[in-house]
Amino acid sequence: MKRILTIALMLVTLTVCMSAKEPSQATAVFTVMPKMSCQNCENKIKSNLRFEKGVKSIETSLTGQTVTVKYNPKKTNVEAIQKGFAKIGYAATEVTECDDSQNTPAEKK
Repeated sequence: MKRILTIALMLVTLTVCMSAKEPSQATAVFTVMPKMSCQNCENKIKSNLRFEKGVKSIETSLTGQTVTVKYNPKKTNVEAIQKGFAKIGYAATEVTECDDSQNTPAEKK
């Protein structure tokens, strides 16, 4: 009986460890051209991009001119999402890192 419980516990632990290593959700931030200028631009992106395979959620920012996409990396990737943008007339570029040095006031440096 102890062996059966030990084996079952090991299988459960192994399953949990394996699932923790595989990310179920990834996030990518994009800038788009032409720039979003109104709520209709945001709505166009949100309503069309949500049909791309693997896309979980879409957040847009007019002030920051960014589109944040949460997606399942098992089903899609950044290149496929960029092709989804192209279908609706936008060229999307992934923002890979944020350079805060230009936005920092001189007294904080």
